[in-house]
Amino acid sequence: MEFGAVFASRVEDHALVRLAEDVGYDQAWFYDSQMIYSDVYATMALAAHVTERIRLGTGVAVVSTRMAPTIAHSIATINQLAPGRVELGVGVGNTARLTMGMPPVKFSAMVRDVRLIRRLLDGETAEMKAEGRETAVRFLHPEGGFINLRDRIPITLSAFQPKGMEFCGRELDGHMVWGLTPELVGMFRAGVVQAAEQAGRSGDDVPMKGVYPTAVLAPGETSASARVLDSVAPFVTNAYHFIVEWGGAPIPMSPETEADVERYKAYVASLPEENRHLILHTGHLVYAREEEKQFITPAMAEAAANIGEPDELIARIHALEDAGLSHYAIQVTDDPERQLRDFATGIIDRY
Repeated sequence: MEFGAVFASRVEDHALVRLAEDVGYDQAWFYDSQMIYSDVYATMALAAHVTERIRLGTGVAVVSTRMAPTIAHSIATINQLAPGRVELGVGVGNTARLTMGMPPVKFSAMVRDVRLIRRLLDGETAEMKAEGRETAVRFLHPEGGFINLRDRIPITLSAFQPKGMEFCGRELDGHMVWGLTPELVGMFRAGVVQAAEQAGRSGDDVPMKGVYPTAVLAPGETSASARVLDSVAPFVTNAYHFIVEWGGAPIPMSPETEADVERYKAYVASLPEENRHLILHTGHLVYAREEEKQFITPAMAEAAANIGEPDELIARIHALEDAGLSHYAIQVTDDPERQLRDFATGIIDRY
């Protein structure tokens, strides 16, 4: 199992990425949401400058918020700074676009852009369709020290629907998921492997990587402890955001959590519709707003995050690995140094 750390891109957090490298993480991932975080590539550039081993990936870059050639150019620039330890995670933009009041980009448009990015990163000339015209594009100075195309940049797709998983298996280098149970990991993994084999590839060519909201309990702590609730609050609010914006629950529901969700829905309905998205996403995956803290309950915390003592977490991660997961990434929130160290000493060092 590989282990990763996920960061809400903050341009001054490069020391945390260095810490993650020092304590044993294999990869650092950075969110790409232009209305709520720092620029993802500026953040990665500074992280590249202060690290030597850890891989750096977008988690995930969003097609449409930047033109495909710009995304390819940006990640290839980071590859010049961190040769061979860069990964392009891509997706349709649930957060990056919803924070602007826009729906995620259409799947067909995402596929078109990802294929264009792949060809450009492979040093090829590709056809780009934009603004009603079709034109040839190619990096003109790939050997000039501006970008690095020599070291191949893998592309990983965040995908939860069959079409996305098929695309991963047929053409891409990795499949990213969020918080899946071992049963769902096995189901999703089977779909990707089948698509890979039908395309004449091996399932090993398309590893599954998961982001898992995680809290390592200290002796005597529970999911109701104040520190733990503060730590997982951004994941709880993220789950609420998903439910009210998509109408489905990305977490296991119980009578307790259903009651919490209904209370949260009533709260969201009271927000002015014209700027609801601006209010809703303030603090997204960083902190819970003051008016949201009443909805951060132990039941929702347990549903939205992987909470447990080290031995419990190790057992759960082994179950995920047995089901097909090969990369487990935690996101740091309110106390990043402690969270990085606790997970490293409690789980990575003992796994």
